[in-house]
Amino acid sequence: MTKEKWLFIGSDQRLSECNRLMTNRGYESRSVKTNAYTKELKSTLIDFKPQNIVLPILEMDGSIPLELLGIGSSFYTGVVSEEWLRPYKQGGIKVESYLQEELFIWENARITAEAFILAYYSELGCTIAGKRFHVAGYGRVGKMVADVLASLGGVVTVMARSVAQLSEAKLRGFKVDQLSDSVNLVNSCLVNTIPKKWFSAQKDTPLFIFDLASAPGCLRDASTLEYYRLLPGLPGKYFPVDAAISLADALERIHQR
Repeated sequence: MTKEKWLFIGSDQRLSECNRLMTNRGYESRSVKTNAYTKELKSTLIDFKPQNIVLPILEMDGSIPLELLGIGSSFYTGVVSEEWLRPYKQGGIKVESYLQEELFIWENARITAEAFILAYYSELGCTIAGKRFHVAGYGRVGKMVADVLASLGGVVTVMARSVAQLSEAKLRGFKVDQLSDSVNLVNSCLVNTIPKKWFSAQKDTPLFIFDLASAPGCLRDASTLEYYRLLPGLPGKYFPVDAAISLADALERIHQR
């Protein structure tokens, strides 16, 4: 029986680690550490002929010629636009998003929350106990971040627009407030998990802004603030092996379905 062939495309360390894991699990697997269509990627596609192609975490620069993809090929996507995917879907390429696999989403959120704690310690060099935090957004990442901060003694206020999310946060013991850049953030760190520009720097600014959402981040003002850090891809930066295990497991679950 011919082994399934996997190709991992992307510079994120999670993807190269995933390549190693899939090889250890008995698949034929290769990795091309690029976020763009390159001569190396073209050569690998021609020589290796993978059935399963895992695309970069963020949309790649350029596109893969459809004629280089075999019949029955599958794409496993990160963040990618429908416009980029359209010619492949029309060409019969099966498309699955690993970012929509429910267990992976939660595991990735947990790893992101732990990685944020390391980024906080590295940036501010102080403890969490007794410090004030405003967590913007109460989706999966927001929930994990709020829980981890609270477990370490942080004083957490959850900010969201959704009544359901605010109600859940309140019942879980957090302070709550409507999402707004007019909220008093003095002596508090803002941790943003909302992938949308919603925050405008005011006179009374927070101690620090940690932006865990995807680029371009939460700032409406394009100017760079010395107390602002955009921190995308935290799992791959701090815990690439754990993040890769989670991704490899998700890919196998999707593939086996």
